[in-house]
Amino acid sequence: MFMWPDAAARWQDGVLLIGLRHAPGTARDMARVRVRQAVSEALQQLLEVPGAHIDVHSPAGQTPRIHVPGYRGAGLSISHDGDFSVAAVHVHGPVGVDVMAVQEIADWRGVASDYMGPQVMARLCAATPAQRTQLFTRAWCEHEARLKCEGLGLSEWSAQTPRATRIHVLALPAMLVGALAVPA
Repeated sequence: MFMWPDAAARWQDGVLLIGLRHAPGTARDMARVRVRQAVSEALQQLLEVPGAHIDVHSPAGQTPRIHVPGYRGAGLSISHDGDFSVAAVHVHGPVGVDVMAVQEIADWRGVASDYMGPQVMARLCAATPAQRTQLFTRAWCEHEARLKCEGLGLSEWSAQTPRATRIHVLALPAMLVGALAVPA
């Protein structure tokens, strides 16, 4: 991942991953505008095409879409938490990304049971309280990233076998956890 605009954009296995820090108190609408602009500018640099050829469309509450010249079916995923946003473009298909600040969740048992399934619940129960917050945050980000990659909204855990995805834990600034999901 690279932090926009401090580092040069680069592909990694067909994925462009951008981190963007906003000024404290930046409104969510402005964060959306800034991250879409960063994605467009980074793709212009990487592909050497005019900005008019790249279309980033991410209306609030809907799955974001992107048109990248020469890459029909490219996927886009965006996530925000506080003053940090992350975006992922996968030129070969769907992608999911999620970021979350590490924080204690009072009802972690209920949330994990409802949304993450018995294996994750067992890992969380076996962890020390100090480990649990970090593990919960990571499991939640992985769950959200996987759902986004599959084009699904937030849903409770199901024993149905999900589509095979590869999960990558992101290296993020302190107190943030993130995950990237791409088809396996």
